[in-house]
Amino acid sequence: MNLYLIRHGEAETTSEDKPHEERELTKEGIQVVKASVEMWKNFISSFEIIFSSPLKRAMQTANIIRDVLNVKPEVMEEISLLNGGLTEDLLTLADSFGMEDIAMIGHQPDLGIHISRMTGAAEINIKIPSAAIAKIFYKDKIIVGKGILEFFIPPVNKKG
Repeated sequence: MNLYLIRHGEAETTSEDKPHEERELTKEGIQVVKASVEMWKNFISSFEIIFSSPLKRAMQTANIIRDVLNVKPEVMEEISLLNGGLTEDLLTLADSFGMEDIAMIGHQPDLGIHISRMTGAAEINIKIPSAAIAKIFYKDKIIVGKGILEFFIPPVNKKG
């Protein structure tokens, strides 16, 4: 199985006018996500399913990915992708669907923690930039520490 962990695109800054949960992608964030996903086509044909944190910026990112890669199923909200979610819960979820290519859109610092735990590198701290993707491959059992980090692709730089 291939798990693709993706950080949402660049979001609005926190303000008193908008709750943290409702922060949206910026215009540049949308452009970078679209450009990044177009580049991912060199490495990924599609996903069988996309799970996303229920926060607005993550769902927006997931829907952009779905549209650009022409993924058929709807994006599924998953609370385990919120900050504080357990790696074990994500792996159980992925395993229960029996699919080969699963995308999960979430937040930092948790995605870095999940990558570390999935690959057995629990002592390292991986900082994931917005609109980046990591592919974790599981050959046999889908358990903590047994995944292989096959690639990490940073976002496309739209500034030049």
